[in-house]
Amino acid sequence: AVDGEVAADEIGGERMLLDCGEGTQRQLVSSVGLADLTDIFITHFHADHLLGLPGLLKTFDLRGRDQPLTVHGPAGLKPLMATLRPVWGRVRYPLDLVELEPDEVVRRDGYVVAPFRVEHRLPAFGYAVVEDPRPGRFDAELAERLGVTPGPDFGRLQAGETVNGVKPEQVIGEERLGRKIVYSGDTAPCETLAVASYEADVLVCGLRPGALDRL
Repeated sequence: AVDGEVAADEIGGERMLLDCGEGTQRQLVSSVGLADLTDIFITHFHADHLLGLPGLLKTFDLRGRDQPLTVHGPAGLKPLMATLRPVWGRVRYPLDLVELEPDEVVRRDGYVVAPFRVEHRLPAFGYAVVEDPRPGRFDAELAERLGVTPGPDFGRLQAGETVNGVKPEQVIGEERLGRKIVYSGDTAPCETLAVASYEADVLVCGLRPGALDRL
């Protein structure tokens, strides 16, 4: 959450949060709801990107959460959370703190989250969330004209089988790139952000006004 906004997404059954500033719980409740997150990714350790985390961890515990939660961040995450331990106390659900290295890919079901260095006053990451390649588009009208009956036979074609002499490549287009969302907290214009953002579908970043013109 940056400046009162929440950067959150759901992919399949997994829900992630990018940064957790003050007011994150309120913003979640008023937008997507306070659902059980599976992952939280922290960009850096300034308070406006982290201050909401202790309260969120404790709220999950008070609600009787039993699902695991993983908090990712740059080196220093573990000692920082240890220092804050008197604030958030003990939680009864499995909590994993993971310190990432730049370019250390976090693999999830159908997508990856890749951290990259950005330029800030202290070590800071951006994160690229990239889907796996997606199958080409299925041309249902063409398949039907070629003699394939709608229903299970369509599914067999999309699974790679030849049906009634019709091959999948006749009715399925070329494989498509997965969608990419790039998120960065505070940063100066830098090459790593420009490279990570290449062909991104969505870019969310905390740059100074006019800074995008320099990328």
